[in-house]
Amino acid sequence: MTIELKTPEALLRGFLRKKKINPMKPTYSLHINNQFTALGLGMMAAAVLIRIVYFAVEGGSVGTLLVHLLLPVLAAVTFFYVVLKHADHAEYTALGVLFGVVFFIIKAFTFDSKLHTILCVILYLTVLTLYGATVFGLIPTKKLLYPLFGLPLLYHIFVEDMQLYVFAEPPVPYFQWLPEISVLLIMAGLLCISLGLEGKRV
Repeated sequence: MTIELKTPEALLRGFLRKKKINPMKPTYSLHINNQFTALGLGMMAAAVLIRIVYFAVEGGSVGTLLVHLLLPVLAAVTFFYVVLKHADHAEYTALGVLFGVVFFIIKAFTFDSKLHTILCVILYLTVLTLYGATVFGLIPTKKLLYPLFGLPLLYHIFVEDMQLYVFAEPPVPYFQWLPEISVLLIMAGLLCISLGLEGKRV
């Protein structure tokens, strides 16, 4: 028995076919020679590397590794694959955002506050919806993506992380900061990718 590995393109096309959605013409492109795109990919690569180092030391159950390591890796790999192989089809990166959103939603259910969990799940589903609608050409501008990724990033850095890490008592060992640093890099990477989206062709 052999297992067929499908490319992100094939997975996305299969999903659209099952949902009876006809893929649209290319809208945005993502090229590696764009400084924002290159920076975004670099941040995603750094985020994945940090998570690999962290879990190589800390270990974890199979479920933990599937959620907290495999999903971010799949998200990053999808973006790299699209940029390097299908630069004119930025809509394929919606699959990478889907992997990331699933990761963040599962992570949200570990929060102490139910209200925090609910608000974050709503935010993550909004991210998936708006990003997908943008790269598939349903929204005529990409500018909505800037605050969508930028504002949560600033909130994490200047509100949550200041309390949970920088000014925490007792101090949190620096090694334990790595997962959160990885999350920040993912969010910053998505913001850079949004800035790197080029041209809209209809």
